Amino acid sequence: MLELLQTKLKEKPSKKEREVVIVYPFNTTTKEIYIIQEYINGYDRKFWKFVSGGVDKVGKDLLTHAVEELAEEVAMASTIFHHLYSSERIFGNRPMHYFIAENPIVMENPPENPDEDYITDAKWVNQTEFQKMLDNKELLWDQGTMCALQAFRKYS
Repeated sequence: MLELLQTKLKEKPSKKEREVVIVYPFNTTTKEIYIIQEYINGYDRKFWKFVSGGVDKVGKDLLTHAVEELAEEVAMASTIFHHLYSSERIFGNRPMHYFIAENPIVMENPPENPDEDYITDAKWVNQTEFQKMLDNKELLWDQGTMCALQAFRKYS
């Protein structure tokens, strides 16, 4: 039984079971957050969303996953990360871990993004623009957008 448990801990979790990291690149001078519009194959449509990815690399902690997702998805790096919030697994939802990446810079040689979905647009938005996107239903009103509002609040 113990061997089976140890083997399970070393295996890569399935896509439906794995935890997720969300990263908010945040410019502390302009008070803007970076959002991306991504075409998601499974839905056959575009969504405005945040840098995110599954915790799928065995032996790496959540912060390492956040750093790697920022680099892979938007070719950015930051030396200052803050853990903003983590949610539990509730009613079948996956645990989510939210991070702020302060004042990221664009990388010269970013790693390749292994995702099948692709970014169609990206932009920096301030809190007023973000709220307009929520009001116009361009952004989904969910835990991720509530945490993004907390990131704005942190720097106001």
